[in-house]
Amino acid sequence: MSTQLLVSIRKTADALPASAPETAVVRLVSILPGDWVVRPAGTTGSTATLAVTAPDGTPAPQALRTVDEALSTPPMQGWVRG
Repeated sequence: MSTQLLVSIRKTADALPASAPETAVVRLVSILPGDWVVRPAGTTGSTATLAVTAPDGTPAPQALRTVDEALSTPPMQGWVRG
């Protein structure tokens, strides 16, 4: 069975001033593995929520680590999970 998670990300003080949550979602989707399904679930001025489905056999902690690794890449500067 696939792993389904609701993941929230938020902008930090390290984000560029013009960094919009919608742009962060697009960037995160492009960084996560191609066999993952990611659907935007909502945004505010400084947060975004995504419904993330990882492939069968992916434990939730591993899926969250993968999201955290993606958030640590340069295109996601100033965005963290939480």
